[in-house]
Amino acid sequence: MKKLITLLFAISLMGCSSDDGNNHVDNGNNAGNGNANLRATGASAEELLRSAEYDQLEIEVIYINGARPETETLVNLRTFLQERLNKPDGITIIERNITDSTGENYTIEEIDDLEQANRTSFTRDNTIAVSIIVADKPNERDEGNSVVLGTAYRNTSLVIYQSTIERFSGGLNQPSRVNLETTVYNHEFTHLMGLVNLGTPLQSQHEDADNENHCDVQGCLMFFEINGGNVLNMMNMSSIPQLDAQCLADLRANGGR
Repeated sequence: MKKLITLLFAISLMGCSSDDGNNHVDNGNNAGNGNANLRATGASAEELLRSAEYDQLEIEVIYINGARPETETLVNLRTFLQERLNKPDGITIIERNITDSTGENYTIEEIDDLEQANRTSFTRDNTIAVSIIVADKPNERDEGNSVVLGTAYRNTSLVIYQSTIERFSGGLNQPSRVNLETTVYNHEFTHLMGLVNLGTPLQSQHEDADNENHCDVQGCLMFFEINGGNVLNMMNMSSIPQLDAQCLADLRANGGR
């Protein structure tokens, strides 16, 4: 089943949860490459980390109704990936805008449908492709101050809820826009890289027993819950959560850097 890994944000904490959704069939958009972009979250971890099969990464960032992160956020994402992935032919980011006027929020199924209808970059030849949908409306699961910031929902598919990130950043006593955006992008992309125990095997036991696919080391980028006060202080000091030593060891053992 399709694995959903979401990043949640609330007044008192920032964290992550997961649930399962339904599989989606190939709609013919995969450029003759079968189901290469329609597998479970984490299924392409080794393909992303190593260069043996794909030595280039192409990221298609699709903005809905002009929703867009800060330019620095995309620079930070590229830098983060260059430090972790073996892609000697480089990492390319393509930006596109689409329009959508349906509803006041999105279900993950609606995001999936938008991706399938609008995605143009697919894994082929020596290039592995990732789609990032940037939504201008919140997730339908949002309730009060408990909100979804991002979700990794297939092996090469992410959604980022830009309007929600903007609601919780850039203001008084809030993290900077760039730092919160970068944290969400890096966290969700790292799920595609197989962390934690999601396609990249554990080299030591550090998966959170109560929150699967997350690290049990407090302060790690992949920690399930980060104390709100602590993370706000770090972000205001221009410090973005980093991967801890055990997460890095997992990635390196699976072909990463």
